[in-house]
Amino acid sequence: MKHRAAVAMSGGVDSTVTAAVLRDAGYDVIGITLKMYEDGATEKCGGRDCVQRAASSAAVLGIRHYAKSATEIFSLKVIKPFAEYYMRGLTPNPCVECNRWVKFTYLWNIACALDCEYLATGHYAIIEERNGEKCLVRGRDQRKDQSYFLYGIKRNILPHIIFPLGGMEKTEVRKIAWKLGVPSAASPDSQDICFIPDGNYPRFLKEYGAPGKMPGHFIDENGRFLGLHDGFYNYTVGQRRGTGVYGSTRLYVTKIIPETNEVVLGTLEKVRFRRFTVSDLNMLADIPDGNFASRVQIRYRHIPADCTVSVKGNSADVILEDPQFAVTSGQSAVFYDGDRVLGGGIITEVQY
Repeated sequence: MKHRAAVAMSGGVDSTVTAAVLRDAGYDVIGITLKMYEDGATEKCGGRDCVQRAASSAAVLGIRHYAKSATEIFSLKVIKPFAEYYMRGLTPNPCVECNRWVKFTYLWNIACALDCEYLATGHYAIIEERNGEKCLVRGRDQRKDQSYFLYGIKRNILPHIIFPLGGMEKTEVRKIAWKLGVPSAASPDSQDICFIPDGNYPRFLKEYGAPGKMPGHFIDENGRFLGLHDGFYNYTVGQRRGTGVYGSTRLYVTKIIPETNEVVLGTLEKVRFRRFTVSDLNMLADIPDGNFASRVQIRYRHIPADCTVSVKGNSADVILEDPQFAVTSGQSAVFYDGDRVLGGGIITEVQY
């Protein structure tokens, strides 16, 4: 009897090839596309066009395909928190939350309802057995590795997750898509946040309650006035360009104070941090009591840095061996042992 696997199909090349690889490996494959928006939203991932492309690809592959609504959970767990975080002076990572709540919770529940043993996605990461347990590890293509975004998967469902592309280079995936003749073969890689395809954050935030222009002050660490801005939520820690404030040295955003609508600017030295706290921990491996050494990645594309971690319940204190640039509240901190993801959480309090 064939093993049954649900494949998250977005209509793009990665998810289409994922379905094809599993089909060819002998799985009973069911393609599922989650509709994230109302039917009129055609240009966004999870919109009507994506559903149509996924259905066309599924037809070419000869597999069953279903479209399921996820508008409510996507709004509740991804879009609204994103806007709320920005209005609190934080910089969120919506891809992490989408994976945590939509793909690997909501979609997994749908897969179970369809009697699927496995859930597969087109992420560039690997589920590998080590010492008798399933582990999340980095994908082979280091330029595409997405393990950073996946630490929120619950540990107990790791044995049911398949990432068929984890051992491939992106060029290999493209070649497979062309041979299959699927509509997604020539589709470009997605770059921006799916629900802000034009990258216009101020416009998006205004739709979710931001007051438009909200004049405030740029200040230095001593509170000295440096200039005017249109709202603290337009900036993030580490940002240099776009402030309109110039001095004898380059100035970076070092702190955001939403209560007073102030944005603090400082030198490069003032945007390097050594200590921070992580909340909402999700661990994918057993960790020793007390302090343990690890390497931590504080944003996508960041080279992991050596650190010491002290777990306290659902949070952890992290001390970096060397100060790192723009440790940012709201972003995720993910802990690694070599290429294995140990777990991670949301960065909260940051200190020098």
